[in-house]
Amino acid sequence: MRKSDLTTLLALALTAVVVTGCVGSNYCAKRQECDNDLEDDSYNVCVESYNAGINALRANKEEECQVVADAQLAYDACLASLDCNDFDDEIQDRGTECDDQWDDYRDALDDADLECTSLD
Repeated sequence: MRKSDLTTLLALALTAVVVTGCVGSNYCAKRQECDNDLEDDSYNVCVESYNAGINALRANKEEECQVVADAQLAYDACLASLDCNDFDDEIQDRGTECDDQWDDYRDALDDADLECTSLD
């Protein structure tokens, strides 16, 4: 592998880690902010669990799993941008906020079928 190819690959991997970490952190921070019943350690547990889920999708070689991860990140980034009233609402009560991201996420899940499970 050429040095420039390796550099590009490392840059892409670092970008994926940073994006995942930011979305997970923002989503979990919003969840913590909007739910007064959560314990103080719930934020850290949420971030670790969130990142593990995205990393599991990324570890799958199937392209469908990458699309699911991207769609989940986009949807959760949208959710994290909402105020607590909308964040806590059920999907049907949210209005048009995050509808496109939700549709993309559902489509990605449907297209992936069972490709992204560890039970294959």
